[in-house]
Amino acid sequence: MGEGIAYAAGTVVNAISAKKGCAYALDLTVSVRAELSDSTEIHTDVEDTSLVERCVEVVGEHVGQELNFEIEVDSEIPIAMGLASSSAVSNAVVEALLKELGREPEPFEVVRLGVEASIRAGVTVTGAYDDACASYLGGLVLTLNDQHRVLDIRELPYPYAVILLPGGKVETSEVDVNRLELLAPAAETAFRRAMTGDYRGAMLINSAVYCSALGHEFEPVVEALEAGAAAAGLSGTGPAFVALCETKSDVREVSEVWSDRGEVLETRTVGPERARGAQARNRPHR
Repeated sequence: MGEGIAYAAGTVVNAISAKKGCAYALDLTVSVRAELSDSTEIHTDVEDTSLVERCVEVVGEHVGQELNFEIEVDSEIPIAMGLASSSAVSNAVVEALLKELGREPEPFEVVRLGVEASIRAGVTVTGAYDDACASYLGGLVLTLNDQHRVLDIRELPYPYAVILLPGGKVETSEVDVNRLELLAPAAETAFRRAMTGDYRGAMLINSAVYCSALGHEFEPVVEALEAGAAAAGLSGTGPAFVALCETKSDVREVSEVWSDRGEVLETRTVGPERARGAQARNRPHR
């Protein structure tokens, strides 16, 4: 039986506007078990199984066979909240399928196939290459999404994270891309900040423009910073916000100040363990 695992991802810079993204891994997981079968059966709490079906299709094309699997998907990641739940599912499913076929997946191979499945399933605007890389490789990634290119993979300096789920859902595939592309100059500025390691500044710029364009409140970001978060911002297209913290005391303070805004989750960030063994270098993946 093949098994796969991938993580949620939070946002430093959303890639929709300028096609340049910065994202980091969060310790909420999708776990997948897959076994070859006479017909494809998918066991999951999600009604729409099209993403998993596209993963089977893409992996079959990759190995040159028409395949069927029995697949079990178990996810801790809230759906349509801006936490890369789709990227995590596609990564974990692809890894499980390849392992069931007796292959030891190369990390960038998993990401590339998962992105293709996500595009075919229509669950992403850009392919979400930044989210996909963070979700599978771990750490913090800086990417050129339109080129499927990783510029850098880093250790995030903040070990703790607080996630605010204020209610409602946003399907990324339904956002107005043309409207968000108008934000490109601000997104470019945020990305330059991220490249220099100023994640706090990058998240502030990114969140200010995306909250304005998408109709989300910006106040949760300010509240988290006032409570001691090292950095905070809107994740994806929302509605989730993530605060990054240096100490458990800061986690408690942020959780308390956000408690009347919705559901609050406390977790950790994830280091780039897979990336260390993946020869993460500047190269396109077509």
